[in-house]
Amino acid sequence: MDNNKLQEIIESYLDDVSDLSVSGRDCNFSIKIVSKDFTNMSILQRHKSIMKLFSDLLQSGELHAISLDLKSPSEA
Repeated sequence: MDNNKLQEIIESYLDDVSDLSVSGRDCNFSIKIVSKDFTNMSILQRHKSIMKLFSDLLQSGELHAISLDLKSPSEA
């Protein structure tokens, strides 16, 4: 798994991303996203919405750990 693939998955799901960074290697990644899509969502809702994108990769073991920092533009 590489950073670009994770970024593509996220960009295909979110409509309005003002900042997106993916760092890490092998199967451990940190993802930071600032998006209007997160406005009026709780932290738990944000995490669930992003983690569901990677459920198959986590189950297969292709991804092992993901750290998320998810904010709306007003929080950034």
